[in-house]
Amino acid sequence: MKLINKLIGLIVLFTIISLSACQPAKEESSAKHFVWMGEGKNEGTEELEKMFIKLKETGIDGVMYQTSLEKYAAAVELAHKHGLELHAWQTILRRYDDKLLSEHADWYTVSRDGRSTAEHQPFVDYYKWLCPTKPVVRAYLTKVVEDLAEVPNIDGVHLDYIRHSDVILARDLWDVYGLVMDKEYAEFDFCYCDDCIERYKKETGEDASTFGDAAPDNDKWRQFRYDMVTETVAELTKAVHAKGNKINAAVFPTPTISKKLVRQEWDKWALDAYYPMNYQSFYREGIDWIEQSCVEGVAALNGRAPLYSGLYMPAFETPEDFRMGIQASKKGGAAGVCIFTPYELTDEHWAILKEEIDKW
Repeated sequence: MKLINKLIGLIVLFTIISLSACQPAKEESSAKHFVWMGEGKNEGTEELEKMFIKLKETGIDGVMYQTSLEKYAAAVELAHKHGLELHAWQTILRRYDDKLLSEHADWYTVSRDGRSTAEHQPFVDYYKWLCPTKPVVRAYLTKVVEDLAEVPNIDGVHLDYIRHSDVILARDLWDVYGLVMDKEYAEFDFCYCDDCIERYKKETGEDASTFGDAAPDNDKWRQFRYDMVTETVAELTKAVHAKGNKINAAVFPTPTISKKLVRQEWDKWALDAYYPMNYQSFYREGIDWIEQSCVEGVAALNGRAPLYSGLYMPAFETPEDFRMGIQASKKGGAAGVCIFTPYELTDEHWAILKEEIDKW
C-alpha cells in the first residue's frame, strides 16, 4: 500500500511538472519609459544621483537630459551607474545664443511681413529661430549633433524645437497671449528669407514673396516649409548615425496637428524613436484624447520606430487623472511614456507611476 501511494504521488508530481513545463513563459514587456529633465533643479551630483535612483526604483528606463555639452560625460556616467539611459536633449532650430545672434543674424527666419526673429520675436523673447533652408544653418546644426553624439557612452541625441515657430498656437494659449489665431497671420507665418524665396522659385517658378494674404492657400508653398525641416532632420540623422549613435525627437502630437501648427511633418522622418507631446490641456481636450493621439501617431509610423507618449504633469488635476493618462497612452499603442517633468511628481504620483509601469 505504501508503495502504491508513493507511485501515485510520483505520478501526480510528474504531471504537475509536465503541465508547468508546457505553459508558455510570461512574455517580458518591451515597453520603455522616460522623463524629460534638466540640471536646473539638481544643484550638484548628490541631488542628481538621488533623482536617478528614484527614477530607476520606479521603473523608468532613461532620461532626456538637458545640460551643456561639457557636462554630459559626467551625467552619462552617473545615469549608467544606476541603470538608466541618458539622451542629450537640446533645442535645435530655436536658438538664442548671443554670439550666434551677433555674428549670424542673417541665419534667422523671416515672417511674411518681413520681420526677422533675430530682432522681432513672436510670442516670447526666446523665440529666435534658425532657418532650416540655409545650408550654413544645416552645417552648423550638424556639428552640434555630432558633438553630442560623440560624448562617451551617451545613448542618443534628442532633438527639440525641430520645427518652425508656431504659425497657429494650441487653442489654450490664445488667451495667454490675447490672440485669436483662427488662420495663418503674416507676423506668425515663416519663413520668407532670401534663401527660402530663391530656392522655392528655382523649384517651382513661383515667387513666394508676392503671395501676400493668399500664401496660406498655396499647398506647394506650405509643403516646401515642411520639406525644409524634413531635409534638415535627414541630415542630422545621417550625421548622428554615422557616429554610431541613435537620434530621436520631441514632436507635436499627431502628424496632422504638427503640420498645421508648426510646419512639422514628422511622419516623414527616419528617427529611431518619437516622443509626441500629448499635452491634452493645451488643446482643451480630455484625457481620452491622449489615446487618440497615440493611435494616429503609431499608425503613421507603421512600425518603423517606437512612439513614446509625452505626458505633461500640470495637465492632470489629480493623481488618478495621471493614472488615466498613462493608461490612455498604453491603449493607444505607445511603447511607453515620457514624463515632463519628474519634479512635479508627489509621493502619490510616484506610486501610481510605478504601479502602472509594473502592469504595462
